[in-house]
Amino acid sequence: MTASRNPRIRPNVILGVLTLVSLMTSYVEAMVVPSLPHIESALSATDEEAAWIVSAYLVVGATIAPLFGKMGDVYGKRRLYLISLALYSVAVLMAGFVPNVYYLIAARAVQGFGFALFPLGLAIVTDVFPRERVAVAQGVLSAMFAIGMTVGIIAGAYIEEYLGWRAMFHTAFAISIIMLVLASLLLWSPSPVARERIDFASTVLLASATTVILMYLTEAPYRGWLSLGQLLLLVTGFALFGGFIAYGSRSTRVLIRFDLLKRRNVMVANLLGLLSGVIMFLLFMGVIYYAEELPPYGLGLSVISAAMTLLPATLAMIFIAPLVGAITSSLGPRPVLIYGSLVSALGFYLFVWDRTSPTALVLDSFVAGVGVVSTTIPIVNMVAVSMPPDSVSVGLGFNTMVRFLGASIGPVLAATLLTDYRAYAEYIIPYLGTLTFTEGGPQAFNMIFYIGSAISIVMMVISLFTKNYRARGNAALML
Repeated sequence: MTASRNPRIRPNVILGVLTLVSLMTSYVEAMVVPSLPHIESALSATDEEAAWIVSAYLVVGATIAPLFGKMGDVYGKRRLYLISLALYSVAVLMAGFVPNVYYLIAARAVQGFGFALFPLGLAIVTDVFPRERVAVAQGVLSAMFAIGMTVGIIAGAYIEEYLGWRAMFHTAFAISIIMLVLASLLLWSPSPVARERIDFASTVLLASATTVILMYLTEAPYRGWLSLGQLLLLVTGFALFGGFIAYGSRSTRVLIRFDLLKRRNVMVANLLGLLSGVIMFLLFMGVIYYAEELPPYGLGLSVISAAMTLLPATLAMIFIAPLVGAITSSLGPRPVLIYGSLVSALGFYLFVWDRTSPTALVLDSFVAGVGVVSTTIPIVNMVAVSMPPDSVSVGLGFNTMVRFLGASIGPVLAATLLTDYRAYAEYIIPYLGTLTFTEGGPQAFNMIFYIGSAISIVMMVISLFTKNYRARGNAALML
């Protein structure tokens, strides 16, 4: 009997498979980051083309997440999960053999289909676990993203140094095939509640709007925020979003029903999701940039050592995330969101107060990381609980799209601040004498962390509008 027809497979086994796949995908995506300079050199690419090696995955992933979520609701979550994982595996294989940067960007774009694995996995967890355990399971899955990112940077740096950047994709392909076999054997999810036609008009409008906005964010550092071409992209993106809203307000078959998006907790979760994406990557990029920047404005650590400053905090998420999930189930999402937002604000402020050593950076990252994960888990749970059974996947897919729009803003915002607030440093180079370099100055890093703290406070205010509930058996008790 196959896993798709065997509800006797234990939920913890299913969670184990989903956890390993989530860890693998975030690990693979993070591996690319430390190797970008070498990939750029090996493929004779420009800085702008190298940026698209990362952005192509995000653009396609954020675009297809709601669609694959909807298809999961209609055709079966397990089926779409396996399709996403298979496409991701093929794309990883392609990336290891590309002849030039354009083929690599194309392969990375196809890898974006793996982006749908996260919301589909969360939806499967919602189906197979009893209501009072859903938030804990979602916490475990959410923790894998942060852990995989940090471990991926460390492993990527080692693999690139000793085996070359192509080996990163070869090893990732082998891992993805193992994950695909495990998923096909052990995953199970209930049959779809109801079959319905997917409205591709609203899908195209939403996908186009998301793509254009992400193109604007990717190109802004190279073409200027306010250049004519960039402004045209921005206006077009908002116009397409307006078209999606106008169409959705009249259609009864829109990709995701607007009456569901207007539910209080769904609106709160999507707003918080956008902001949490921004602060997560402000934290990640701010710490990495500062740790790697040479003294006197940074710590001058290697790529591996810089990632190690985040490792204790991310490994702690293995224990903290399930605890946050359990508290969310027992107390409800509102107090957890308020707590997480305040801790996040404190953590970002600690970076301003003291970041003079690797130890201080580790402690600051731990506090901020606890705050960020304490907001992420209730956000996901609010969407899963607020959606009817036939719309859980598309609701989580939409929330994932919104969160990764925020995740795309975070790195661009950090890079812009580091460019705008530069300082000069003199270094004595043997045989060359004293040379002057420009680097991101103290004000740039202070601005990054102040903004992260301010956004966390805004999230706390938005959290006050959450309609609280507690998990009781197979229902949620609204308070």
